[in-house]
Amino acid sequence: MTARERMVVAVGAVVVVTALLVSRVLIPGARAWMARDAQLAAAHARAAALSGRGVATSSVEAAAAARERALSTRPRRLVQARSAGLAANAVQALLQEAADGAGLLVNRVEVDAEPDSTGALTATLSAYGDVHGLAELLRMLDAGPRVAEVRRLTVQQNSALRGAPDVIQVSIGVRAPVLIIGADNGGTP
Repeated sequence: MTARERMVVAVGAVVVVTALLVSRVLIPGARAWMARDAQLAAAHARAAALSGRGVATSSVEAAAAARERALSTRPRRLVQARSAGLAANAVQALLQEAADGAGLLVNRVEVDAEPDSTGALTATLSAYGDVHGLAELLRMLDAGPRVAEVRRLTVQQNSALRGAPDVIQVSIGVRAPVLIIGADNGGTP
């Protein structure tokens, strides 16, 4: 081979090696680098969106607390829920919170699953404590933020605690009007 032919073969080999290097190494490496940048940018965007939701969540919680405070200054309200089961749960929580606030120890809270013909749920609370706790429970149910009417009250000395004559067993029947806000009325009261 002549010097000129060797030069052409060498230049051709350099061109082939350069083409292989560019097509097999440099271009895939550049694509991976750009994809990594795009993934980082997407991760930063998701992080910013999530931190924005955290701020929005705290502002929603603050607004809900302010709304609840504003509603607590208004006259007593009905228990509102999207279904009868949720209304029963709300009445149960209402009774449990009132008994806890009065210092009574709750044995059982039973709430009917469906409202009666008047649109009210009936519930029974069994608890024990002292007379002062009973008086506080009745006051809380009478003046609380939700309408709850005491229909039946049974008080007896707790026979299991003979050494503590000031401990009484209390059973209270309560009627709580509820408003079911469901899909049948368009989701509005």
